[in-house]
Amino acid sequence: MKFTVILNGCSDNFILQAEEINGFLSSNALNLSRGHTIIFYCEENSKIELMANAPTASVELIKVKRYQPENILEILKQRTINQQMDLYLFASDFTGSELSVRFAYRIAGSSLVAVNKLEIEKDGLIAYKAVYSNHMQGVFKLSKKPYCISIAKGCTDLEAVLEKNHEAITEDMMDVVKDDFIKEYDFVEEERVSGLAHAKFMLVAGNGVKQKEKVKRLEEIAKSLGAVLGVSRPVATNAWAPLNQLVGVSGVMAKPELCIAVAVSGAAAFFAGIEKSQYIIAINTDKGAPIVRCADVVIIDDYESILEELLKIK
Repeated sequence: MKFTVILNGCSDNFILQAEEINGFLSSNALNLSRGHTIIFYCEENSKIELMANAPTASVELIKVKRYQPENILEILKQRTINQQMDLYLFASDFTGSELSVRFAYRIAGSSLVAVNKLEIEKDGLIAYKAVYSNHMQGVFKLSKKPYCISIAKGCTDLEAVLEKNHEAITEDMMDVVKDDFIKEYDFVEEERVSGLAHAKFMLVAGNGVKQKEKVKRLEEIAKSLGAVLGVSRPVATNAWAPLNQLVGVSGVMAKPELCIAVAVSGAAAFFAGIEKSQYIIAINTDKGAPIVRCADVVIIDDYESILEELLKIK
C-alpha cells in the first residue's frame, strides 16, 4: 500500500508527532519503502531536525509562512492531485484530525480520526479506534480511496524506528495564500507544562480536590516530590488548572514509571491517559470509584493527609 505521512513541522510538538507516527507504522507493518513524508515547516533552522525524524527515506520539506489549514490544504491538493496514493496518515493532535477530515473531502476520499490499528484488505481498509468514551473498540471499514487517517494519541508503545538515509526535496511555498478571510490575527503563546507527556513520576488531581487553591497546593507537593502535575477534565474545565495539564484522551497520554492519582474517579476517557503507567497508586475516599479497580495500590483515605505525611519522609 502506497502511503504519505503529513507532519506539521511548525508545531512545537513535532518530535512527539514523529515518534507516534513512527511507532504506528512499525506496529502496523507498513512497508516504509512505499511511503513518502511531507513536512510543512516555518523556521529555516529547524530543517535538519525535522528531516532526521521523518519516518520514510523519501521526504518533502515545504516551507510555509505559518500553519494555516486553508493554505496547507491547498498545497496538499496541488502536490497530490496526480498521485496514485492509497493512504494519507496524519498526526494525533488537533491539526492532524482537522486536516485528515478536510483533506478527504477535498480529494473525494474517506476519513477516520484517532485510529489505533489498521488492517489492509483487497477491497478496503479496516480501522480500529476507541469509542463510547474509551469503553469499547470500534471496527470500521473504509472502502473509498484514498484513505485519510489521523492516528490515536499513545496508540503504540513501540520505539521510533528512524530512517537514516533521507532523500529530501525542499520547496518554498510561502506565496500560497488562501486565508484572505482573516483580517487580523495575533498569537498568544500558551503556558507550557514541561515534560508532562514524558514524565517518569506524575501526580494527577481529580474533581474530588474541590477547590482551585487545593490544586495549587498539589502543584507545590508535586514539585517537592519530583513529580509533574496532571489533572482530569473536570479540574481543567473548572479553570482550576490550565488545559495543557489535562490527562486523558482529550489531553496527554502519559506512561510514567509511577502515577499517583488523587481524588480521581477514573472514568475510561481519563484512565486511557495513565493506563500505560508502570505503577498506579490511587488515593480516594470512594471505595466504588472506577480507579479503585484499576490501580495497583489503593489507599481509601483523605488524600491531603496522606500526601502531607509523604512529604515528611521523602
